[in-house]
Amino acid sequence: MDSFLNQDITEWIEQRQLTAEDELKMVADVRLFASDWEIKDFSGIADKDSYNPLYAGQSERVKALKTKPYWKFINPIYRLYANVKVRSILFFRMDKKTAFVKLKNKIAVKWKNRKTVIMRRNRRFLKGIELFAEERKEQEQTVFSKDIKISVIVPLYNTPERFLRDMIESVQAQTFANWELCLGDGSDEAHPDVEWIAWEYGAKDKRIVYRRLEKNEGISGNTNACLAFATGNYVALMDHDDMLHPSALFKCATEIEKNNAEFVYTDEMTFQRDSIKKIVTLHFKPAYSPQNLNGVNYITHLIVFKKSLLDQNGVYNDAYDGSQDHDMILRLTTAAAKVSHVPEILYFWRVHPESVSADISAKPYAIDAGRRAVHDNEARLGREAEIHSSCICATHYRLEYVLPEEPEISIVVMHFNAAKPLARFLSSLDKRTKYRHFKVVIADCGSTETEASDFLSLLSKNGITVVKKEKEENLPQFLNRIVQDLPTPYVTFLDAATEIMDELWLSRLVQYEMQPDIGLTGSRLTDAYGMVEEAGYIIGLGEDGIALPIEHKNNYSAPGYMGRMYYAHNVSALSLFGAMVSKEKWETVGGLCEALTDPAYLGIDLSLRFRAKGMQVVLNPYVIQTITKQPLEGMFPENTSQLRLERDQSFMKKNWGEVLAAGDPYYNPHLNHDGSFTFEM
Repeated sequence: MDSFLNQDITEWIEQRQLTAEDELKMVADVRLFASDWEIKDFSGIADKDSYNPLYAGQSERVKALKTKPYWKFINPIYRLYANVKVRSILFFRMDKKTAFVKLKNKIAVKWKNRKTVIMRRNRRFLKGIELFAEERKEQEQTVFSKDIKISVIVPLYNTPERFLRDMIESVQAQTFANWELCLGDGSDEAHPDVEWIAWEYGAKDKRIVYRRLEKNEGISGNTNACLAFATGNYVALMDHDDMLHPSALFKCATEIEKNNAEFVYTDEMTFQRDSIKKIVTLHFKPAYSPQNLNGVNYITHLIVFKKSLLDQNGVYNDAYDGSQDHDMILRLTTAAAKVSHVPEILYFWRVHPESVSADISAKPYAIDAGRRAVHDNEARLGREAEIHSSCICATHYRLEYVLPEEPEISIVVMHFNAAKPLARFLSSLDKRTKYRHFKVVIADCGSTETEASDFLSLLSKNGITVVKKEKEENLPQFLNRIVQDLPTPYVTFLDAATEIMDELWLSRLVQYEMQPDIGLTGSRLTDAYGMVEEAGYIIGLGEDGIALPIEHKNNYSAPGYMGRMYYAHNVSALSLFGAMVSKEKWETVGGLCEALTDPAYLGIDLSLRFRAKGMQVVLNPYVIQTITKQPLEGMFPENTSQLRLERDQSFMKKNWGEVLAAGDPYYNPHLNHDGSFTFEM
């Protein structure tokens, strides 16, 4: 890449040894999981361990042992030894402070999620969702003004008796009575008991409709066969080995009644094969999040939708078998006028050896089908994207949009008396940015130190724009003036104490910001030790009652709740730092609020104004920036800091009180109020 820094600036940086390191470990790590990692095809490869960093480089003696019949007994011991050895080496190679912080955080997480705590929590959870007689009676007596009949669609295939009876009886136990259960049976001749059991229930309950299919046409074909004889105006999709909470259909019908929802989904849990008490996971979902849905099928179960949506968008397509639900949900939610979320666990997903919920390798074709489902839905929306599996889960997807053009971007760098961090930032920007259609604007917030003034003067003389804040201007007035004068269609804001970590960061921001329904796109910010400072904000929580930073002090490589740190996702708010916005959208909301001063509140307020206009706020977690010191450190006098924060907080509560009180739509109300994404009874 050609340098955008000329020789004078480069020499100034080099003389002070402020050049960004070529082989910084975190840069290599970020490049690996954000760009270079790919699924290996292990078919035909005998020694898969050679591709595993924990076990690669084995001695010839170990390789010889692997051919012995007693290796299966030695293998677990060897793996434990190799794991401890490699992780110990990595641990002791870290500087002491980083190692201590990471170890402390890991111990805290393990302790908080110890087995006894999880078991106690699960018992409380099951007790808490019991339906008592009074509540059941009230639900059964509810009269709906809308005509709502729900066809529960269940394709059967060699279903074990216990699973089949559990499923049917959970539908019969529904407090909402206007349902029909459509069973399409593609079982083979070795499983006639499936038909006998279905007829047994159908003879006693006319709402159960059974059809023996002429042949097994796979999950998509069998589901379509069920849909063909369904008579309801709404459809619920259910797997043949799962169960419903007694209130499931009632709660979905209530959402349809109250909010005219065309597509409704609920929270769910997974449980082990034989008992609902053996909970594996509790999945508390966000409100409708189109970016999350591109990254992973977080909706899955239970879904209830208007049957007429199928007339407009088609039924199941067997080209996506294995990820047919993801394809269907993408198509239906894109078309639905109103998508609603019921934040209650109403679907029980059974995990057993043949289930894709137990192991994706049970259906390896699901990986490719899922990628194609996301790709094809984006193509229907006029967006060309490459879909990659993330390194933590093959069915969690990283999208790389093909840019129709490379628009010029202004990088506004907020600076105050930070010559050395600014120099290192410019060096990292130059070395680690593949996208070259950018211009740098230094927003000098009143630097007074000699070195800083001299460096700014050098930058100004050598083609880099430096804009100085007027004494009477506050921070948002200053930045609004800068943005107003920018000739570029896009702008991103960074602090001078930032270090760039990945060369694709600019393209990964602009490819989302170019989409018309996205108002603000942000990145993850970490400290010098790789601990996350923020990855967006949860609104309505925290000591100030306004917002909490997401993933604060977690390791930057941690997966996050349901793996959300490995796919772009919707958030309620972002800080100004690390965010990108189009100038056109900026002008539609009037730029930054000039009544505020704190950069975090400026970003949160801007985010909420975009959302008020129906635009999304998106975090791309594959954009990671490191901040080596506090942003704009020293800019505000110590004696004014508390008063300034109190004024900002008062303004935010006055202007956004109702929004904050309603809670964060992307943070489920059942999760802990400390922002940890852990379950709270």
